[in-house]
Amino acid sequence: MNPLIYNLGRCGLFDGITVGQLERIFGCVRHRVTFFLQGELIEEQNALCDEMLILLQGSTKAQMQDFSGKAITIETMEAPSILASGFLFATKNVIPVDIVSTDKSAVLYIERDGIIWLCREYEVFLRNLLRDMGDRLTTLAEKIWMLSLNTLNQRLANFLLRQSEDLGNEFELKSTKEELADALGVARPSLSRVFAGFVGENIIRQEGKLIKILDREALKRITGAV
Repeated sequence: MNPLIYNLGRCGLFDGITVGQLERIFGCVRHRVTFFLQGELIEEQNALCDEMLILLQGSTKAQMQDFSGKAITIETMEAPSILASGFLFATKNVIPVDIVSTDKSAVLYIERDGIIWLCREYEVFLRNLLRDMGDRLTTLAEKIWMLSLNTLNQRLANFLLRQSEDLGNEFELKSTKEELADALGVARPSLSRVFAGFVGENIIRQEGKLIKILDREALKRITGAV
């Protein structure tokens, strides 16, 4: 068994599955591990999705192109994590984004029949898979709601409030300004201006990637929550 597969214990999809069970699983299901360099295309938009992709090592981003040809980052992922789990069982099972390696990455591919076998043999695997799909639907719903906000000020205020719910009023941005601008659907200079505006109004303090929320109520007013 590829040594990287032993890292699957850290992936939520394999929670509750022992090393011994992993050895049995990968002795029964068809699989392969492929390595990618930074910047390499892992999967192309509209490619057929008949295998589950699991990121064992490195990081990736999912991108779509707008009508002008500009690539917009939809999501970033770090190992270990599942890539595009929901599309495997869709009626139209194609990947709607380009998946690009942003580091030296390793991806495990498991054929769809192998995933179905796993769901029959291991109830815990089925529960983990359904949980992952549910979490992705929740994340997608939140992103749609965020993009429905009319102004960049509202989008950024909503983003900062949601980040602080998990990390507290002082936290470090995990993404670059460019990645965040892509996620919010705006140009980076516009995002920088709004950040500067929030700092100037003493709503937040910013030191590089470190953000401290000084006035939560002001952020709530901007989003229209109060």
